[in-house]
Amino acid sequence: MIIRFGMAPRLPGWNFEAFQNYWATSHADAAGAIPGLLAYTQNHSVLVDGKPLLPYPGFDACSELAFESVESMNSGFSSERYLESVRQDEDAFIDKSRFSLALVREQLMAGDLSTASISTIKVITAFRHHPSSSGDSLTSVICNEVVDRVAEDEPLAQRVLVTDHQAHAGLPPAVFDAVFMAWFPSLALAQAHLRSANRAQAELALAGLVFGRFDLLATEIHVVATHG
Repeated sequence: MIIRFGMAPRLPGWNFEAFQNYWATSHADAAGAIPGLLAYTQNHSVLVDGKPLLPYPGFDACSELAFESVESMNSGFSSERYLESVRQDEDAFIDKSRFSLALVREQLMAGDLSTASISTIKVITAFRHHPSSSGDSLTSVICNEVVDRVAEDEPLAQRVLVTDHQAHAGLPPAVFDAVFMAWFPSLALAQAHLRSANRAQAELALAGLVFGRFDLLATEIHVVATHG
């Protein structure tokens, strides 16, 4: 399975709340019908007083669209449904000129999200590897030291996705090399994790391997649940 991890800012004139509402309703209905789509998750930045709780990462839409293969994904995005319906809707509220993506595959999934509720908070951190290191080294540290450290803060689940750079042939280059996710039962526990000694040790393990990142505190909307 290939996951198209896409990110783009809102157009001028849209505030954070209006953007998220439109994205979760009108646009979700359109994009959820892309042919071949196995799963579609929207990651909505946690807002406080109408603004993101963490520093603005440079985008407002952060989506995960899963397909059986790169060929199936390309077919879906060249379909009549996408070209005549979804793309037109995107142009109404997303700045496509500043769109970024990474095609990723799941490397690790630990824990159980079956007890997740609407209050579950997802911590997302995406990394670019340091020029003097390799993507393999970065992946190894995330899947071992980082996952072990974060586990001490008792997340519901952890997930590691790794970019398939070969899948980007003919497409824009990937904007990151790996993404780490952790789910917590509440915003308070997610924030406590970000301030914890365990998180600090996980960050230290990445020193010299990472040069570039973004962090997002998000709530999930599953427009299309995983199947197949």
